[in-house]
Amino acid sequence: MARKFPWGKVFEVVGAGKEAQEGGSQVVRLWVRISSAAPRGLVLAIKEALVARGASGIVDVRPVDAPAPDGMAPDAVIVVCGSQGGAEAALARDAARRGVPVALVAESVLEVPDLNLPDETAPFVEVLASADARDLVPRLGTWLVKATGKGLALAANFPFCRPAEVDNLVRHCAMENAAVGAVTLIPGSDMVVMTANQAKLALDVAVAYGRGLDLSRALELVGVVGAGFGYRALARAASNLVPGLGWAFKGAMGYAGTMVTGRVLQVRFDFEDGSVRPHGEEISRQVPARHLELPKKVGEPGKAEGGAAQPRRASCSSAPTYVIICPDGSVARGE
Repeated sequence: MARKFPWGKVFEVVGAGKEAQEGGSQVVRLWVRISSAAPRGLVLAIKEALVARGASGIVDVRPVDAPAPDGMAPDAVIVVCGSQGGAEAALARDAARRGVPVALVAESVLEVPDLNLPDETAPFVEVLASADARDLVPRLGTWLVKATGKGLALAANFPFCRPAEVDNLVRHCAMENAAVGAVTLIPGSDMVVMTANQAKLALDVAVAYGRGLDLSRALELVGVVGAGFGYRALARAASNLVPGLGWAFKGAMGYAGTMVTGRVLQVRFDFEDGSVRPHGEEISRQVPARHLELPKKVGEPGKAEGGAAQPRRASCSSAPTYVIICPDGSVARGE
């Protein structure tokens, strides 16, 4: 008797692709609050990393003691600690009480203010201490993905969040396929379920890299299905060599095959982007250096080469007190 074509799984994969695309297009709002005397290297690294690739990534950068903007609450707050410990602590406590995740960034834990948080709000606060921006940025990405629950949207907008989100997607799918391979109630059903899971993984990873559901995704799915048949053949051959342990080989192959599929997709997209360093640090080719400068205070003179102060220029308008990094790499300034 011929087996029916698993149309249900096909429709399930298509639905999962649409769901992934919706997740990747979610609006994600991040607040960056910078304290006086905050380490300049960390400030610039964070601001460069948080240049959104899409319109759904909204980043608001202000001094730590600036009034909160009207409108929607943020998904996360990043406080770069400096010399305003009181304002830093007040901001972190207020956000934690509202259930908003807060990351206190500093070169060392000694520079982080003591918050004295109650037990119910303490989990919302994370201390990220590092003097090396190359170490801090990936850790910040991992924290954002874990704390906000918007991993796909973060990955689609901010490349430094992609390694953490893709790792989560691949591990989850691999564990699920390992269980499917090890415990199969209907002979042959494991192949259909595991291949469908890997197809969903391919679509999720594509969305995490800012790709849409176009023809190239169909070609990727064909490759995933072909790889699934190959993993199935290897599992069968191994189980024939050691009778009675077929469940173990199927489970192991389900896990290993899914891990390989996920990593191959990740390497492919990294190669296409051509802008990711080994540690996941984005090499920005869009943001000129002037966009990474902190807004100057009113009346603050500029400096020429060699550190000499330049004459003050008369101006009819005051200097901006905050900046908003736009998706195209430009900076919107405001009072």
